[in-house]
Amino acid sequence: MVPAHILNVLKKFVQLIDGKDIPWILSGSTSLVIQGVDVQINNDIDILTTEVGSKQINILMDEYKVKESKFSSTDKYQSFFGIYKIDGVNIDVMGEFQYRLRNGSWSEPNQNHKIFIKEYQGMSLPLLSLEQELVEYDNMGKTEKVEKIKPVLQRIQYKACFYN
Repeated sequence: MVPAHILNVLKKFVQLIDGKDIPWILSGSTSLVIQGVDVQINNDIDILTTEVGSKQINILMDEYKVKESKFSSTDKYQSFFGIYKIDGVNIDVMGEFQYRLRNGSWSEPNQNHKIFIKEYQGMSLPLLSLEQELVEYDNMGKTEKVEKIKPVLQRIQYKACFYN
């Protein structure tokens, strides 16, 4: 279950962005919990978007801006990165987010993957599939999250086979 204070901030974000032509995907621990994965949610919400989307969100979220969206790169990650804070919860916005693959090249930007819409607490939330989240976390070497995602995927696949 998503903690109430995170859920309230997510609802505020969705209300701010609703009706705008800004592509975005809810990602990270909040997305995993919404999809039934038992992980701890940090005090943040991760949003994936395009470069243009990150600039649009930067304008839209100006009053909540902690760190202006601009290109940022480390040896592991690169994106147009901005931080916003609503009611004490960080919203981390990553445009064209990529991570370093084991072979040294950069991953495909996350927003290029297939998404689906999940209805949750009265919101229509764009999410990456758990299958894609598994690939992403595995490629980033985040084995704890990989191990938490696997049993949920197995349950989903079992139900799909059982009910077909």
